[in-house]
Amino acid sequence: MDERAKRIGQNEANFRRANERIETVAQGFSLVAERTDFICECGLASCMDPILLTLAEYEHVRSQPTWFAVKHGHEILDVERKVEEFATYSIVEKLSGGPAGIAIRDADSN
Repeated sequence: MDERAKRIGQNEANFRRANERIETVAQGFSLVAERTDFICECGLASCMDPILLTLAEYEHVRSQPTWFAVKHGHEILDVERKVEEFATYSIVEKLSGGPAGIAIRDADSN
């Protein structure tokens, strides 16, 4: 795996961990039906753009360890593919190898 792919995978895993904490807090406040600001899970280290999702929408993204929620235009199509597209965000799936392997290992360790 090249350094770029490794960096992308690590950035995405970090954003996922932050979003899982946001999800836990939102559940604690019973915000199940309301939308919550999650962080774009793209591979850009400088991105902190919010994505407004319900907990059910976020859980749908988490249903697959290689899926991530990213804002439109933040897709990195040489390491991922669009799975679903919504009004303000897309769900992307990491392609096998590099970032996908990091995503799966990170999901297994939580």
